[in-house]
Amino acid sequence: MIPATIVDLLHTGVSVNVGTRDADLMPECTRGWGIWVGADRTAVTLLLTESASAQTLDNLRNNGLIAITCSRPTDHVTCQLKGTVTRIRPATPQDYVQQQAWRRAFLGELIAVGVPAEQTDAIIMQPAVAIEMQVTGVFAQTPGPGAGEQV
Repeated sequence: MIPATIVDLLHTGVSVNVGTRDADLMPECTRGWGIWVGADRTAVTLLLTESASAQTLDNLRNNGLIAITCSRPTDHVTCQLKGTVTRIRPATPQDYVQQQAWRRAFLGELIAVGVPAEQTDAIIMQPAVAIEMQVTGVFAQTPGPGAGEQV
């Protein structure tokens, strides 16, 4: 189960980086554009921009392994979620509602650290693909003591 402190962190406009690997163990990373936790706190859904995530999607379809690093820009509080993809599907209108809530929080974080508001308008988040993931591990990754420890 994802601890409540991590659920709270994921709702604060975190930066989302998605790591995968291919059959030859070659790593791949792309940006996620929205993340939210399922009601039972064992799974998350995240959105990837389809046009920028072809290799990541291939990797996920081939092995289903995923690691997501989420970091809040204003204070660098960071966690990593590891798990297995249970479903890849087109984003729905409800997903886009969730994404907009995340986007407002994320853009607030970017502006707070000095990114000009007009630059945030250039971020392309759609069309998106929804990735549903069963979480198998949660790790603290905030720089400093305890980084890397399982939560």
